[in-house]
Amino acid sequence: MNYKFSKFSILIAFIFSLSAFYLSAQDSIRINGQLQNNSRFVKVVVQKFGVGIFNIAAVPVNKETGSFSINVPADVESGIYRLRYSQTGYGDYVDVIINGKEKQIEFSVDISLEPESRNPIFSASDENKAWSLFHAKQKETVNAIRIKEDFLSRYPNKEEKSYRRVLKDYEKAKKSYKKQYQAFVDKTPFYWAKAQAQFSQVYFSNISEHPRLQLFNLHENFWLGKATNDASLINTPLYTDAILSYLNYYMNPNMEFGEEEKKAGYKKSVDKIMQVFGDDETTQEFAIKYLQLGFKEMGNEDILQYIDQKYAATAQCTEEDDELKQRMAGYEALKPGNMAPPITLMAGDGQEKTLYDFEQDTVILVFWASWCPHCMEEMPQVQAWAKEHPEALVLAISLDDDSSAFQNAIRDFPDMLHYCDLQKWNSEIVRSYFVAATPTFFQLDKERRIVAKKASFEF
Repeated sequence: MNYKFSKFSILIAFIFSLSAFYLSAQDSIRINGQLQNNSRFVKVVVQKFGVGIFNIAAVPVNKETGSFSINVPADVESGIYRLRYSQTGYGDYVDVIINGKEKQIEFSVDISLEPESRNPIFSASDENKAWSLFHAKQKETVNAIRIKEDFLSRYPNKEEKSYRRVLKDYEKAKKSYKKQYQAFVDKTPFYWAKAQAQFSQVYFSNISEHPRLQLFNLHENFWLGKATNDASLINTPLYTDAILSYLNYYMNPNMEFGEEEKKAGYKKSVDKIMQVFGDDETTQEFAIKYLQLGFKEMGNEDILQYIDQKYAATAQCTEEDDELKQRMAGYEALKPGNMAPPITLMAGDGQEKTLYDFEQDTVILVFWASWCPHCMEEMPQVQAWAKEHPEALVLAISLDDDSSAFQNAIRDFPDMLHYCDLQKWNSEIVRSYFVAATPTFFQLDKERRIVAKKASFEF
C-alpha cells in the first residue's frame, strides 16, 4: 500500500485551493448563500474533507443582508463541502454538494432557528435541492417517530387501547420512513444526494428493550446500508462524521463505561471500522490514517498503539511518516520486560542521581504538566497513592516550561519526587520514553524493568 504525500505537496495543494476559491474565472461555479435573520456571523469558512478537516477559504457575510458569494473553479474536485458560519457552534454549517455540472448554487438558511431545525432552502442546484427537500421530510418523519417512542416508553399500561393505538401508528410511521428512503435511493439520479441519504439513514431499535440495550443495538447496526468502500466519499464529511458518531458510543457518559471497558470497546470499534472500510485499498488507508489522527488528538496512546501495530504496520503504508516510525520504535523499546531507559537527575546538593541509586523496589514514573487538565484531575489520586505507599517511589517528571507554574503546582503533591528541566516535549527524558501525551505512567520493578505503561493511574 502506497500513501506518499509529502508535506510540501500538501502545502502547495492547500495554497492553490485557498486561492482558487477567490477566483472569478468566467467558467466558475458560483455559490450564493444568505443567512436570514443574521446578527452574529461575519464570515463563512469553506471546509474540505479527507484525513481530517481543512479550512480552504473564508468569505465575508454582508452585515445588512446576510448574503455571501463564493466563486469556485469549474474543475474543482466534486464532493460535499461544508460551509461553516460559526467557529464554535457544532451545528452551525450548511453542507453543499458541488458536482461540477451545476454552475449556480443558491440557498438560504434561517439562523434564528435552533441548529437542528435549520434546513437550508436551495433555489438553484437540482441536486442540492433534491437532497435538502428529502432530508427535511425525513427529519420531520423521524421527529414524529421519536415522539411516539417517548410516549410508548413512558406509558404505564401496555394493555390499554391508547397504547396499542399509538404503537400501531408508530409501526406505520417506521414503515413510511423506510418506504420514503428506499424510494429516494432507487429513483434519485443524483450520486452525492444518494450517498448522503445512505449515511443519514436511521436505524430504529426495539422500544420494548432496556435503553442501554437499545443503544447497543443501534451501535451494532450502525454501518448497515452505508457505502464504506467508495473512495470518492473520502472528499465528503460522510466518512469522518460517521466514524466519529460510531466511536462516540464509548464516550457517552450515560453508558457509564469504565476505563477498561472503554479500551476494549475502542479496540472492537476500530476492528469494525477497519472491516467495513477494508475492501478497498484507498478507503482502508483513509480509515487507518483518520483513526490514527483521532486517537492521537485524544491522547489515547493505548488505542493509537493498537492501530499502529495491528493495521498501519501490516498495511505497509510507505508514507514518509517519521512520527509513525518513532512510535513503532517506542513500542518496541518500552514493551513490558525491557529495561527502562536511564534517567539521571540533579539532586538538591548538586550531585547526580540515577534510577538505580534509589532503594525502592517499585518505581512509578509520572509524565505530567500543570497545563494539562487531565493531569491535574489525576495527580491528587497519584498523591494519595504515594502517601499510602511510602515504600514505593513516585517520580513525577513535569513537561512544564514555566518554572513558577511548576513550583506552584507541586506544592499540592508533597509525597512525590519532582523533576522538571523546563524543556517540555524536547526534554531528553521525555524523548527517551517516547512520551506523546500527558499524563503517561510507567511502573518499574526493583531491577528497573518496565512492568506496565498506562494512560491513566490504575496501579
